Amino acid sequence: MKKNSKYGDLSKNTLLFTINSFGSKLITFLLVPLYTNVLSTNDYGTADLMTSTAQLLIPLLTLNIQDAVLRFSLDKTKDPKKIISVGCTINSIAMCLLGIALFLLSHFEILSFGKEYIIFLFFSFAFGGIQNSLQMYMKAVDNVKVLVYSGLASTLFSCVSNLLLLLVFKVGILGYLISSLVGQFVAIFIMFFFGKIYRDVRFTTDTKLIKEMFVYSAPLAINSVAWWINTASDKYIITFFCGAAINGIYSVAYKIPTILSTFQTIFYNAWSVSAITEFDKDDKDGFIGNVYSLYMCVSTVGCSAILIFNKVLANMLYAKDFYDAWRCVPFLLLGVAFNGIALFEGCLFTAVKKTKEVSRTTIVGAIVNTIANFALIPFFSSVGAAFATMVGYFTVWIVRTVSLQKIIRMKVNWFKQVVCIVILFVQVFLALNSNVITMSLQIICLMILVFLQYISIKKVVCKLLTKIKR
Repeated sequence: MKKNSKYGDLSKNTLLFTINSFGSKLITFLLVPLYTNVLSTNDYGTADLMTSTAQLLIPLLTLNIQDAVLRFSLDKTKDPKKIISVGCTINSIAMCLLGIALFLLSHFEILSFGKEYIIFLFFSFAFGGIQNSLQMYMKAVDNVKVLVYSGLASTLFSCVSNLLLLLVFKVGILGYLISSLVGQFVAIFIMFFFGKIYRDVRFTTDTKLIKEMFVYSAPLAINSVAWWINTASDKYIITFFCGAAINGIYSVAYKIPTILSTFQTIFYNAWSVSAITEFDKDDKDGFIGNVYSLYMCVSTVGCSAILIFNKVLANMLYAKDFYDAWRCVPFLLLGVAFNGIALFEGCLFTAVKKTKEVSRTTIVGAIVNTIANFALIPFFSSVGAAFATMVGYFTVWIVRTVSLQKIIRMKVNWFKQVVCIVILFVQVFLALNSNVITMSLQIICLMILVFLQYISIKKVVCKLLTKIKR
């Protein structure tokens, strides 16, 4: 494929995902003050635990089949209709298994949560698994427009539902849970019918294809669990040592880093397809190296800029007891930056089907994260958990970056990128003490990062803008 075409496809998909992510994330972001005013820290913390549990169960019970749906649907030797059929079949079986397990655990009173939380856990798992597979299929068959429409509609319905149930009917945490499920259901409905997936899905018993997809996705299931440990296990440890209320504060702290992850997700969604279709182990035309440099710029400069406005955003978003969450943000924000870069690198491993290497690197980070959580949370509470999360993601990035050199020779100025990371570490510790001096030093850090990254990404941005104008 011609180089200009590579940038064109990437820029087109990036533009579509930008429309989707900005619309959905902006509305979600604006709902944070509503949550922190209406819900208690204890209720929010418990609901977040249920969501985190569903995120863990999806890769465990489906063996991360959604990743196989994307990779195999892009394979020209495979029939995409059979691939999505396998994905839906596996998700259906997983739903039945979880339903039986939850019924038995509830019947014998092994679970101590209320019935509303158990029901929410089941549907969050069911909708989440199906939604993931359908989204991957939409990407693979290049039906990104329907994917974008589904995301925007999902957010709109979820927002309206939140406003009605929390402000008008005032049903509290139950309204929050229902609104989350409404959004997922709307997204699935639009992709299934307007994306015409209903024409392609059939119940299948193609054991050869199922086995082939599982061989690919099973290591990624381990990877997803390890990512979950990095992302969510600290919430359980915080709840154990400090209680659900502190977990509620810690969970809401993630809302500010979500600003950065939104930008990363936009690029990642477009890149996850290009990484497979345009992979070149020698990076002859510099496409992969240029895109990596651009992604590093988004992550480092974005992280630095948001750090400067941390307390301003906290004042706007966090009400009452939730305000203490600002202390966790600096470490979580840097962790999100490393997380995004590591996910970007993971696409290159999956492009050559080295899924075991992806899992290995993530497991190393998960082990480091878990040890740090148990060591720090009893003494530093939620701030200790945030630091442990940052260390875990940093470890994954380091290990993946080193391992990456064995499969591809990207044309990247690594010295410059390492300098940018060091500057970010300095700024994060400055951000823990908010005063005039530290704020001035943070601004200097941002200016240095912009200068360093500007030189390396100017060429790529010009090409992207030129292609979009055409």
